[in-house]
Amino acid sequence: MKIGSIIKEKRTKLGLTQDDLAKKLQVSRSTISNWEINRNYPDIKLIVNISNILEIPLKELLQEESDIVNRLSEDTIIRKKISKRNKILYFLIFILIISLLSVVIYFSNINDISNKKEIVGAYISNEKLYVKTDLPIYKSIGGYFIDVNNNTLEVSLFTKLSFKHNEKISIPLSKETLKGINRVSFIYNGHNYKTISLE
Repeated sequence: MKIGSIIKEKRTKLGLTQDDLAKKLQVSRSTISNWEINRNYPDIKLIVNISNILEIPLKELLQEESDIVNRLSEDTIIRKKISKRNKILYFLIFILIISLLSVVIYFSNINDISNKKEIVGAYISNEKLYVKTDLPIYKSIGGYFIDVNNNTLEVSLFTKLSFKHNEKISIPLSKETLKGINRVSFIYNGHNYKTISLE
């Protein structure tokens, strides 16, 4: 016997109308009607409540041949397929995010400083050039290249991806390099983008 027929038979025996049962289960009367004509089925939580209210053993409601068991079985298989598909999708999204992060890290790992706003100041003391920068939180000074040209110390600084956020660097200079130096120019691709006078 189908579950809808079982519900209708037991409801009638207990003298309950479809409205009475609907109120007890907190569903609409049309929902009860649809179950009883086997148009659709209650979910597993409602089946337990139906069992208690109509005094029907769960075994009787969930007989091996009943449509509801088949439907629940099919739903479980569908959920497993969806779950597996979702796991594969999440894995692919994770791989994509890691790949994108790797590309960003690769391309932002080494960059010459080329913005005058990123150089806050520079001075020479004790045969060292001290440079203070203002870099984004994910970058640190990674190194430098220096040259001397017409009493100007030309400096190229590059950054690296690092959350240590090292914004200062001290560059050792020889006494010979320091002779006659009166300014520091910061260079990017051969172009001067900031000059600081040392006089």
